[in-house]
Amino acid sequence: MAACRISAEFFGVVVTARVAFSKRSWPYLEALVVPWLLCQGQRCVTRLRALAGHRRSLSSYYRFLAEGKFRWQVLCRCLFELIEKTFRPERLLIVVDDTLCPKWGRRIFGTAPFFDHVARPRPGFIWGHNWLVLALVVSIAGCPVALPFWVQLYRPEKQCRKREFRTRLQLAVEALQTVRDWTSRAIDVVADGAYNNESLLTPLQSLGFSLVSRLRVDARLRGDPPARLPGRRGRPPRYGPFLPRLSTWARRRKGWRPTTVEIYRSRVRLLVQSFDAWWPTCGLLIRVVVVRDPRGRRRTSFLSSTDRTLSPEQIIERFARRWSIEQLFADAKQHLGLDSAEVRSPRSVHRHALLALALITWTHVWHYLKYLRRCHKLPSQPRPAAVSLRGKLEKLRSELAKTLIFPVRLRGTRSLRNTQALADLFARALTAA
Repeated sequence: MAACRISAEFFGVVVTARVAFSKRSWPYLEALVVPWLLCQGQRCVTRLRALAGHRRSLSSYYRFLAEGKFRWQVLCRCLFELIEKTFRPERLLIVVDDTLCPKWGRRIFGTAPFFDHVARPRPGFIWGHNWLVLALVVSIAGCPVALPFWVQLYRPEKQCRKREFRTRLQLAVEALQTVRDWTSRAIDVVADGAYNNESLLTPLQSLGFSLVSRLRVDARLRGDPPARLPGRRGRPPRYGPFLPRLSTWARRRKGWRPTTVEIYRSRVRLLVQSFDAWWPTCGLLIRVVVVRDPRGRRRTSFLSSTDRTLSPEQIIERFARRWSIEQLFADAKQHLGLDSAEVRSPRSVHRHALLALALITWTHVWHYLKYLRRCHKLPSQPRPAAVSLRGKLEKLRSELAKTLIFPVRLRGTRSLRNTQALADLFARALTAA
């Protein structure tokens, strides 16, 4: 069985998703975990099946991804509950964003032209997939880490049937409504400026979620409505006069307050201005924070929060934690093959992306639980340093190599030391490939 080749600690993390698979499909997941972690580059089914311990025909592995009983929403909930149970945060911070994955094959489900703003050497259109991802941001060794638990494919309206089309914002709202039924904890949302509009803000207000995001520079804000004079007829005004444009606020020389915030584990000095204003587009009273670099090396940023109890420093630090999902996208594409897969059918395309992101969550949880076990055995264990996903994968691959190459525990101390050195060399070779 493939489960025998997985380390007991890592298998204990993976088995939390057992309820999402049927009796016949679960052995295929067990068999694919180890090859998926050991392979580099393109995760084609032929390579995965060659390293798998579940000896079945190649077509059965294709059927597992395309037709096997696999409840993806149940798997998403298992990942969410695993993160919540492991880290136990007081308030849940969910980051929402989407990423592009180029594709070159023919007749791949869901591919379409999308404009990539960060493409190199210059921005332009690419042909591929657009994935909407939700992740929980937790603090590991003092570093914010995004752990994904939800992924969904965005499809253009021309490819959808009647009444099946959903925008990215609608997909995000439906996902957050589902998450609300999973937990009773307070939830905060952080997203990029593309998600900061009425389509997302209004549903979040009904769900009781707060949103911290970037505010577009051309947003027209208004002040509080004036006091109603006695004897006046008609409907009272809802908003006050228009406030100066955000670009005017950025050019002001007075009113800036120096402050120090923690961004990306570094203390940074900034100049800030904050005020509360009505945003008629969304019909909400928001807190606006204007952030400027005192050295003038970076352009002025405009942030907004629907939670007006937050201070400007808290809003800046919370929005800075959004960058952890960008690192997540880079790790998923570089180390776990999110953008390289030989799958074409609708189910297999979605399931491949979900399994690639699930492996990231399982790896982070496994590494964190391993540290907690060391602390339980050695109370004087020092605080761990921040380790990247690449470093965690290298340690996990080292354990997998020992289990695969030396299934029987060696007795001698020297033999065990040589075994560990050989496993580490094998893991470094795989990670650097």
